[in-house]
Amino acid sequence: MTRGRRTELVRDLQQSKPITFVELFFDLVYVFSLFRLSEMLSDRLHWIGALQTLIVLMAIWWVWAYTNLLTDTLDSRTIRLQLLVIGSMFGALALSTAIPESFEQRGLLFAVSYLAINVGRASILAFTLRHDELGLRPLRAVFWFAISAVPWLVGATVDSDARTALWGLAITIDYLSALSGWPTPRIGRTPSRQLNVASEHFAERYRQFVIISLGQTVTVTGLAFHNSDFTAHRGVAFVLSFAITVMLYWIYFHRIREKLAPSFAGAPSPQIRAREAGLAHLLMVAGVVATTAAAGDLIADPIGTARSFLVAVFVAGPILFLAGHALLGRHKFGDVTAPRLSGIVALVAVAPILAGHSIILLAGSIVAILAGIVVWDLVRSGIKPGDQDLPRRL
Repeated sequence: MTRGRRTELVRDLQQSKPITFVELFFDLVYVFSLFRLSEMLSDRLHWIGALQTLIVLMAIWWVWAYTNLLTDTLDSRTIRLQLLVIGSMFGALALSTAIPESFEQRGLLFAVSYLAINVGRASILAFTLRHDELGLRPLRAVFWFAISAVPWLVGATVDSDARTALWGLAITIDYLSALSGWPTPRIGRTPSRQLNVASEHFAERYRQFVIISLGQTVTVTGLAFHNSDFTAHRGVAFVLSFAITVMLYWIYFHRIREKLAPSFAGAPSPQIRAREAGLAHLLMVAGVVATTAAAGDLIADPIGTARSFLVAVFVAGPILFLAGHALLGRHKFGDVTAPRLSGIVALVAVAPILAGHSIILLAGSIVAILAGIVVWDLVRSGIKPGDQDLPRRL
């Protein structure tokens, strides 16, 4: 590839990059993906089901995260990259259709779709950037996806328990190889400078994904309420479910949104900070998925006895969200960790107490704990409700 063609596709990371419409278009498929994922967990309220849901979540998150890396380092205004993103979107849609039955009859569709997205686009990029040093990055990815393809494809042909083990191994290979820079024979690992990110663009993409994940919670809450006969208890459950979503939204956007981009730009190793932010957001999205799955049961039977695993899932949702948020904000806010850790302790404490009671009582306790964190933030930050300016005390 000539240097002129490289200028067209590889963008300057020193310049700000606005979000493009094709990236927003790509995100639409994740409204469906996360909805299907919450359905999957709701139908598998047991430990193996939770592990299977986690494996699927990590797979669909990886598709999104790698696409985000491409649009961050390459110019998504070019038609070639837009077509590649749209192709990835189609693959993600096919992947999403298989989510609820991924450990049953649609395992092969899930595995083939996942591999087609990752191996296909990495191969296309490796060829397109073959005359540029950056082309070695997708070439390394092809090597490692080819390795993980073995447990992905073999796992799709065996029973559910064996599939869980093999797919767990496969997704572990995908994550660890990427985190270590895809070390590959003869060409080595990806240099850290090629894993840098355009801070504001990267941060904005994460914020958009949080909104999408919360959006599917609103969708499930509305659908569950619509599909159930109206009672006073269901009305209260509907309010509580929405209140939990609002609390999670407020906790995320009240303190972090303004400072996420500077935390990348000002870090000694921005690529390490970006990986940490990715882990934090994965934890938060996992928390939202768990909360969404529990919300459906809450509205369907608000005064029913909360089974132990349902209590665990309902409490795990906010716990994962708070843990991810604490990890995300620990570099920029000296007082962000304490209320979140306190909230985690409170949630862990109430879970065994409320097991065996009505689920609506558990939901009310979660709302109270999350509201306490919101009030703590408001008092400590010095920001009035609705104030969009930066806090004076960080």
